[in-house]
Parts: sequence; structure tokens; C-alpha cells
Amino acid sequence: MRLIPMLAVIISAATPLSIAQAEETQSKLDLYKVERIATSVSVSIAGTVAANKSVQLTAQMPGRISTIAGEEGDRFNANSILVSMDDTALLAKMDAAMANRDAAGAAIRNAQAQLDRERYSPRSNSSGSAPGGMGMPSMMDQMFSAPMQDMMGWRDQDAERYSDLVGAETRLAQATTNFKAADANIAELHAVLRDTKSIAPFDGVIEKVYVEVGDTIQPGQPILDFSETANYKVEADMPVRLSNTLRVGQHLPVKMDGAGPEVKATVTRIHPVADRRLHTIRVELSLPVGTMATTGQYAEISVTDTSTSSSQLAIPTTAIIRKGGLPLIFGVGEDGTARLRVIRIGDDANGNMQPVLSGIHEGDLIVASPPPGFRAGAQVVESTPAPAEKSAEQPAE
Repeated sequence: MRLIPMLAVIISAATPLSIAQAEETQSKLDLYKVERIATSVSVSIAGTVAANKSVQLTAQMPGRISTIAGEEGDRFNANSILVSMDDTALLAKMDAAMANRDAAGAAIRNAQAQLDRERYSPRSNSSGSAPGGMGMPSMMDQMFSAPMQDMMGWRDQDAERYSDLVGAETRLAQATTNFKAADANIAELHAVLRDTKSIAPFDGVIEKVYVEVGDTIQPGQPILDFSETANYKVEADMPVRLSNTLRVGQHLPVKMDGAGPEVKATVTRIHPVADRRLHTIRVELSLPVGTMATTGQYAEISVTDTSTSSSQLAIPTTAIIRKGGLPLIFGVGEDGTARLRVIRIGDDANGNMQPVLSGIHEGDLIVASPPPGFRAGAQVVESTPAPAEKSAEQPAE
């Protein structure tokens, strides 16, 4: 018989406590009235992955291909020889040019010796008379015959000596010119021999080979395509209205093959001239180092079109909870209690507000930041009593 009063006391004591907790919880809740906000439209632009550096090696001279270092996909370091041409004839010309240079060097030494002889022992002073004892005939010519010939105007020893010096200097100059010509010929052959080899300008990979061993090629004919593999970029043709909203250094989200995780690519170049036929502008974006990509791969760039905006329902991101992978919110019913609602969310408008496609209506009241342990059915606000209906019978006046 005494249990009932005790139970009544317990119930009466617990009821005020739960009401106080509800009031305290209600005072801490942050409610939000759903409204529309202006959001920008996100546009996906198709792009293509390309290497930051890419060259096409072409033939610089006619010849026959003798060696090819590798095939498509093979990697090589900078300064590696990729393709070589037959240089047998050029090497033979090089040997001949070097022999001509050696002969010109010997002619220079001989001409220099003859010039030194004319300077220190002129031939104009020597006598052509027959030899005699003690060189007396030569001495007589130098002492009497030569001066007499100069005096009579039959001979000018100074002119003869000058002529001999000029002749020796001329022969030295000709020998020097021949040496320079031979040296220039060797330098030219070195340049031609260098053109017989296609060298990798940087570390990279062979993209495509256009020739085979034994093929005869002509100047300007493509040999192979070679591209860098360390860094990649994305090239895309964008409408002018979208490209006007971009700037160099801006980061844009990019997805490889239109799927997978997004990477932040940096705008590195915006071409200044639009395509006359497509009316688009080429934009280049640099992918982060280490991005798994390959040349020619499809990429999808997300660009915000600020010129086009729409009004969309949005709620605070803190109001969204997830259970079983579904986005949920606590809406406030007409009776003032919290009720769970499944919503469908759109793309992020910004870091604080989340666009909602369905599940709520404009003017709905929701819990902006549900506290831990908050459950559906909790009293959030006091319910507004419905207005009493007027009695059919009116009191008599």
C-alpha cells in the first residue's frame, strides 16, 4: 500500500527535472529559417593533358638512318643520342680537311722562315758570280759593280730588297689563309656531323617514332616526338566569358578522366587571342608535381561561371548530419518537436552554406547545430495552440 505514494513522489519529482532539461536544451539550440541565396553556376570544361615541354625532332640533312635508341614509351636522360645517321662519307671528308690543315700549317712555317731570311740575309745583296778563292769576285761586285750599277741607273738594290720582303710576306699570308680555310672547313664538318645525331634536349620519353633503321630521310622530315615526363599541364579551350573570369595563378579543381579525386591545377597561361572559328580561348593549367597522368589523357576542369547566377535553397553545413550515408536534418514540426528529414544536397556554394535540392521548403525552421545526443521528438519550441472554433450558437444580445 505504501508503494503507490512513493511512486507518485518519484514521478512528481522527475517531471519538473525533465522540463528544466528540455528548457535548457531549447535555450542552447540554434534555429535557422530556410531561405534562398544567390549561387554561381559551376561549369565543367573538357581538357587534355599535355607535357610542359614537347619537341618534334626533324632531319637537318639528307642521309640514311643507322640507329634508333628506343621505341615509344622509352625514357632517356638529357643529352642522350636518340637517332643517328650514317656518317661514313662525312668522316672521310673530315680526314681530308684535317690533312689540308696540316699542309697549310707546314706552309706557314716555311713562309715564316723565308721571311726571316729576307729580313736578316737579303738575297739582293748576294752576287751571282762564279766562285773564287777567298770570295774575291763577290766582294768586287759588292764594292764596285753594284754601286756602279746603282749610280748608272741599271739597278736599284733597295727596290729589289723591298720586293723580296713583300713576296715573302705574301707567301706567309697565303699560307695563313689556307690554314684558316682548312680550319673553317673542319668546323663546318663538325656541325654537319652533329646534325647526323638527334639528341634529347631534356629528360623525357619518346612519344612517337616516324622512321625506321635504313630509311633515307630529307631535311625537315619528322624523326620522332619527345616530351618531358616530370611535369604535366592541362590545355582547354574555354568560352571567352569564362576565360575573362580567370587569372594567372588561380587554382581550379581538375579531375582526371572526369572521375577520381580532384587535384588543384594552377592557371599558368591564358592565350590573348580567341579562335576565329570556335570563338574560344586556349587556357593552360599546370598540374601538381607527382600527379598520375599521361599525355593525351582526358581531364575535366570545374570553372565557376560568375556571369550566370541562380537562386537556390541553402542551409548551414553544420545542420547536416549523416546516417547510413544519407544527409539528414532536424526540422521543427508544427507541434514544436524535432523531426528527421532526408534531404538532397547540391554542389557547395561556399564553406558555410550548403545548397539543398529537395527535402525542405523555403521558410522551414531547422536546427542549425544539433548538439551531441540530440534526438528526434525533442521539444524545440513551444507549440502554438490552434485557435478555438466559434460555437454555432451565439449568445443572445
